[in-house]
This record gives sequence, structure tokens and C-alpha cells, in this order.
Amino acid sequence: MKFEIITLFPDYFSLSLKQSLIGKAWDKQLFDIEIINLRDFAVDKHHTVDDTPFGGGGGMVLKMGPMDRCFRSLGWLPITEGGGRSDKERLLLTSAAGRLFKQDTAIEYSLLDRLTIFCGHYIGVDERIIQLYQPDEISIGDYVLSGGEPAASVIVDAVARLIPKVLGNFESALNDSHMNELTGAPSYTRPAEYAGLKVPEELISGDHARVKKFRREAAVRKCMKTRPDLLESAELTDDERRILDEDKNIER
Repeated sequence: MKFEIITLFPDYFSLSLKQSLIGKAWDKQLFDIEIINLRDFAVDKHHTVDDTPFGGGGGMVLKMGPMDRCFRSLGWLPITEGGGRSDKERLLLTSAAGRLFKQDTAIEYSLLDRLTIFCGHYIGVDERIIQLYQPDEISIGDYVLSGGEPAASVIVDAVARLIPKVLGNFESALNDSHMNELTGAPSYTRPAEYAGLKVPEELISGDHARVKKFRREAAVRKCMKTRPDLLESAELTDDERRILDEDKNIER
């Protein structure tokens, strides 16, 4: 798979994506990342890519020309010229106004051959670039960042770890938080007792079925406490719903 990241700050990624498992997988060429500087597609001597908004107001807007030339250089075309979405390629714009990036989104993108990520900046991009290219507008949360680079790093990390062989044990990815619409079960390691707190007996029982059942029920309980909104769409068994009802009654 190939990631292309279009940015005003290419140096941002020289460290952020070179760390930990993702950095090692990139070095092993399990996927490729190309960093493209948007300013290379400006035509004036100052490499200007932004301008003041029509209608006034604060902030700056990314200009059509550099963005259009950059997209075309990568082989993307406006929908008026036959461009558009593909089953194996996707153009993405990081945007506070975009749909929320979730684990399902990461899974969807991990099946692509190519993902081009355009890092939004300032108060936004000229809306006509969205009309012409219809990128996926994606937000990583309901807050505002100083630029799209942190969001792009998050997206690449979440997608890349789902690519085969990136994780040493792919089973760990299958058991990730949010993979089953839950936040994941609490984790423990040695020692078995610390400051008077003991590891749940089920986890040291050696009974795999018991461990699996405990982890699932603990994940449901933890999700109820920290992210109850996720349970609205989660597939729960009758026993798991009973556990939640019992916990609610205890809290009352």
C-alpha cells in the first residue's frame, strides 16, 4: 500500500511516522509513504499557497491553483474530467467539518492500494476543490487543530497497523479497542498483586474459555463506564445486557 501526504510542513513527518512499529514497518517496505510539499506547486517566487477569504473575516484560505496542480501531478482528476473514487484508491482531506474517523474507517482504508491525504490548514480550503475532486472529508475528533498534520499521522498509524505483517502478532490487532465497537478489556501484568490490588483470578486461572469470557464481560463493563455511547450500536448477548442492567441497578 502507498500513502501520499500533501502538506505545508513536510518535516513534521520525518519524526512522527518514523517511531515504533510503524517506523519499523516503513523501513521494511511493508508500505510506502511519500511526502509532498504543497508549496512546490505555487507559481510565484514566494511559494504562496493561501489568500484572504472573499467576504472578509479572519484567517486565510488555501488557494485553488496549487491544490489543483498538486492533485493532477499525482494522477487525480476532477470529477468533471472523469476523476472520482476508486475501490483501490482514495483521496482524503483532513477537516474539522469531516465525518469522524473510526476503526471501521481504518479497516476500510487498509484494504486500499493507495491513500492520498491532504492536510487542511488555516480556516480551510477553497470549497471549489471539494466540489471538483470530492475527497473524503475526515475529522479525527470534535476539536480544532493548528493543521492537518497530526490528523494525517493518526490516520496513517491507524491504517498501517492493519496491513499484514506490520504487527508481529496480527491477533493483537483483531483484539484492539473499537474492533468490536467496544473500548477493550482492562489489562494487567506482573506482579499479580501490587499495593493490595490483585489481578482478577480469572486471568491467572489458565482456563482459556474462562479468560475469554472474563475479558469480554470486563470490556462491556468498562465501555459502559467510559464510552456508553458505543454500546448503542454494539452487538451484545442477552447475558451481557443482563450484566449491564445489574450494574446499573447497583449504581442506583
